[in-house]
Amino acid sequence: MCGIAGFTTCPMEPRPAVEHKLRAMVASLHHRGPDAQRAVVLDGVALGHTRLSIVDLASGHQPMHDPERGLTVVFNGEIFNHVELRAQLTSWRFRTRSDTEVILAAFDAWGIDCVKRFVGQFAFALWDARKKQLWLARDRVGIRPLYFARTVEGGLGFASEAKALFAAGVVPARLDPRALAQTVQLWAPVSPRSAFEGVQQLPPGHVASFSQGVLAERRYWSLDLSEERIDRSMNFSDAMDALDATLSDALHLRLRADVPVAAYLSGGLDSSLLCSMAQGQLGGSLQTFSVSFQQARFDERSFQQEVADALHTRHAEVPVSDADIGGLLPKVVWHGEQVLLRSAPAPMFALSRLVRSTGTKVVLTGEGADEVFLGYDLFKETAVRRFWARAPNSRSRPKLFSRLYPYLPLANQSPEVLRSFFGVGLEHADALDFSHQVRWSNSGRVARFFSPDFAARLNGFDAVASMLATVPEEVRSWRPLARAQYLEFNTLLSGYLLSAQGDRMLMSNSVEGRFPFLDHRLIELAARMPDSFKLRGLDEKFILKRFGAGRVPRRVLERAKFPYRAPVAEALVGASAPAWSEELLSQRAVASAGVFDGVKVEKLLAKLRKNTTAPSEADAMALMAVTSLQLLWRQYLDAPQKTPQAHLDAVQLLPVSRETQSWGEHLALSRPSLESQP
Repeated sequence: MCGIAGFTTCPMEPRPAVEHKLRAMVASLHHRGPDAQRAVVLDGVALGHTRLSIVDLASGHQPMHDPERGLTVVFNGEIFNHVELRAQLTSWRFRTRSDTEVILAAFDAWGIDCVKRFVGQFAFALWDARKKQLWLARDRVGIRPLYFARTVEGGLGFASEAKALFAAGVVPARLDPRALAQTVQLWAPVSPRSAFEGVQQLPPGHVASFSQGVLAERRYWSLDLSEERIDRSMNFSDAMDALDATLSDALHLRLRADVPVAAYLSGGLDSSLLCSMAQGQLGGSLQTFSVSFQQARFDERSFQQEVADALHTRHAEVPVSDADIGGLLPKVVWHGEQVLLRSAPAPMFALSRLVRSTGTKVVLTGEGADEVFLGYDLFKETAVRRFWARAPNSRSRPKLFSRLYPYLPLANQSPEVLRSFFGVGLEHADALDFSHQVRWSNSGRVARFFSPDFAARLNGFDAVASMLATVPEEVRSWRPLARAQYLEFNTLLSGYLLSAQGDRMLMSNSVEGRFPFLDHRLIELAARMPDSFKLRGLDEKFILKRFGAGRVPRRVLERAKFPYRAPVAEALVGASAPAWSEELLSQRAVASAGVFDGVKVEKLLAKLRKNTTAPSEADAMALMAVTSLQLLWRQYLDAPQKTPQAHLDAVQLLPVSRETQSWGEHLALSRPSLESQP
């Protein structure tokens, strides 16, 4: 796992200026790759890389170049099936064992369509000197980030994180009002937007080419959940066998590394199942890591310990207090680069820090199982709301929500109260966004705290409509659960869970996360299964639970759904509030940032100080949104953080021969690997 950065160069720009910008970009990503920081300036492009050494430790250095074909690549991620691909690429003389070189060989053999053959999580930039063409590519579901921006000269800059583009002066750091409006309602900016003006994300499942000032993007993979995709001949036994084979291979590929691979253990079904299978494949050497909470209503340590004991893993946990969360948030926001509605990324930062402190670089996580196998309450909620919509005046059907959400105090609520919350859009049950209307209506209440000036700048911008406009036409004809899955994949998963809560919190402490449930082969297998294999009545992840029987403790299989959350009000107001919060959330500071209304925020703070233990969901999200926005503004616009000089000094600029565009002994491909072949 690594960080990548670079830009196309202008012939008129002095080389020292180019080198200075490139060093600044690479140095700003030091946390993504502390093992090596290298950069090279070629004719037409500047490429940089920070390395977290995991595969081919001795000779997998980047930027990686083939002088014969004029191809150079910088790569963030893993091509897990690189061994199998290597066997197909017989015309290429491999000089390393790295998956990076497989990208060069595959591009040479198949062009940019090589990405369709990759089983992996990746973002890469590849320079084809023969055509003076820069290629960008991102994995199918957006596990690895890739940002880009147009330069003043009409060129293109790219990086794993937006901060690298700011460090080089490719674009100035300015908040994007429409992206903020999307975030407070949809939880994240909608790709290709980022939180910053002028900075775009390459959408998941896309490639892009840049040549002669023209940027062209195209999709190479999409989530197909159409009715035609379902294999009606598949019985449940066949599906179980296919799940076993596909998930086992997905895990097998993700255990490939030249360093130990550990696992996160949340105490839920998904991570417990992966840990059980990984322990078997590793022969009993798995190390597991968990986060525990000071407050019992967030804590899952009893389940975590039960699984660790049952599997005999080497287990470690990091306890997180309310004060810890507040103390960590400045780092969380700086790394996350977006406004947050939940404090949940903060414990994940603490967890990856624990992992790194043990010398571990790679962890498996269970992310994606809920999206793939209909595990979220949102999918059950969609089914219940559609059932209710068929008899909208029923007083009994709304009471199903007390069964659906046993951890919420709904049992004694009147049908009228339940209707006011869960009845949003009930009269339009066939709407494309019906499944998400309750969530988006609730989070959208944060917009009430926008300042009048900021609201005027939005000029009536509709965040939901802007997102729905990006949905392909064919999705609108899909069945309701399929539409819900599509929206979940393309909003919460890629924009928040894999980004602010995933990649950024892992890489903030130089740890690579691997996600077996997001192997595209498993996603496509699940898409072929009838919905009833995944959601049976109100029993979520039905097939995964059946598969987990005998592999994980029974108590884990039978436990009620327990969403991962972390304290917000307790961490930011009252006795546990961090020292910086009072000044940054003051009316003056809020007014200076210009997004939220200082008077309204002060009233919110006063309300929450009276009751920090049980704030409403809307109030907690508003507090988190305001706090993270203020931190984002302070760190990127008001008082930008400077890259440590030591990180700048660590960047090695590789010398280049003008005749060959090669850099001799500094390049992995210039000599055979000193390590024996596997």
